[in-house]
Amino acid sequence: MTEVLKNPDAEDLQIPSKQYLVMKILAGIGQWTIGLFRPFVILSSIFIAVLLQSCRPVNWRRSLVKEFLRQCYLVGIGSLPFILLSGVLIGLAMIFQFLYWLGVVGQRELVGQIIVMIMVREIAPILVALVVVARSGSVNMVEMSHMRTSGQYRMLDAQGIDPFLFFIVPRCLATALSMFCLTVVFTLVAIATGFLLGTAFGSSDKTVIEFVNLVLSAMSAGDYAIILLKPLIAGVLITVITCTTGLSVDGRSRQLAQVLPLGFIKSVLAIFLVSGTLSLLL
Repeated sequence: MTEVLKNPDAEDLQIPSKQYLVMKILAGIGQWTIGLFRPFVILSSIFIAVLLQSCRPVNWRRSLVKEFLRQCYLVGIGSLPFILLSGVLIGLAMIFQFLYWLGVVGQRELVGQIIVMIMVREIAPILVALVVVARSGSVNMVEMSHMRTSGQYRMLDAQGIDPFLFFIVPRCLATALSMFCLTVVFTLVAIATGFLLGTAFGSSDKTVIEFVNLVLSAMSAGDYAIILLKPLIAGVLITVITCTTGLSVDGRSRQLAQVLPLGFIKSVLAIFLVSGTLSLLL
């Protein structure tokens, strides 16, 4: 009688314990999966929302246009001296080296392909994006955190002004447009500097028109698409990441110092992710 009473109890206790263990493992896997994809879903949602809101003409009021122009000046014109200096240095360090060493090995006809493959497709968009993150991304995080902690964000919301439409949308579009223009300027300055230096030292025997035709003939439709898409997509993602990181500050004194490096790292990872993905696809 004792055995009859003990065995059912043991089985009843054993089965729920196994089920609980399996459910706990599945719950842990589910939470890990949700946590892994949640940042991508949030960024994708904000990215799509920016595109949709920017296509509505009714949203482009005077205040929004003014903020857009202000951000274009801060990001584009403000970063121009750094881009010009970087373009000159990269032209001296890389384009001239391409011309010199390809001339040494007798493969000067490959100059256009190498410039397009290394400079136009990879270095120019990444370096410009890093400059914008270092200069303008940190400003976005500081401004957004100050608006959040000082109550300006809640005040605009209480007045019926959408903070997302007023702050995020014009900053994203201005940063994307400025990064595209800066990438074109950086590429032209770097190539021109390397060509002039190579001509001065005898590493290039081509005229300006011949050299330009050599570079343009090496470019395909995918290269033109990369010049356009990499700065635009990276500009929107950088702004979304830095602004949302700044808005995550909850008012504690050490919170801003903690989120600044986090926002910078996220932005850099987004830059390399966009660059690598588009390079593989195009």
